[in-house]
Amino acid sequence: MKPAGDIKILVVEDDPFFQRVLQKRLQVEGYQVQTAADGRAGMKAIVTFEPDLVISDWMMPEVDGLELCQSVKTGLREAAPYFILLTAKGELSDRLLGLETGADDYLVKPCDQAELMARVRAGLRIVVLSQELRGTLAELRAARSAATPAAASASVPVHLSVCSFCHRARNGAEGWQELDEYLAQQRIADVSHGLCPDCRAANYDSGKAA
Repeated sequence: MKPAGDIKILVVEDDPFFQRVLQKRLQVEGYQVQTAADGRAGMKAIVTFEPDLVISDWMMPEVDGLELCQSVKTGLREAAPYFILLTAKGELSDRLLGLETGADDYLVKPCDQAELMARVRAGLRIVVLSQELRGTLAELRAARSAATPAAASASVPVHLSVCSFCHRARNGAEGWQELDEYLAQQRIADVSHGLCPDCRAANYDSGKAA
């Protein structure tokens, strides 16, 4: 895990009081924090600030959090920041919509500060792993290019699906296993996010939905 002072977090929130609360809480942890009052300002901040992680409210004027998330994930693809969506919408359909649109995590407001920080730290672990893996992949391609022109054109078709809740990795037909174990086996991968069957049942069962 890289030092907290090297990590950038963007807070997109139209409630000035809650925005300040989140900003101060994150700064106490040592993170670099920037804020935006709506989704339109959030888009500009993502380009200029280049955050590792975004915490965004859903319901905002101009551009809402869902539109912001979809735009960022579509435009930046694997380079997009980890995205935590905050909202008062607690229905199962809303949670699934948020995750299916591209959000990496979803919390219903009002949320416990300790839980939010735990989600932030979990998300940052994924971010750092993804950055390290892309760096390793770039080094491998550079090494192949130096070795032989034919190797430079060879692609490395790897993809890693990580559960947004328990952070286990999908291991093909064998199911899901601990992320560290999978990475030790594969060495190189691009990280994406999904929901394993256990976490879908535990967090989105219709009888347990908020």
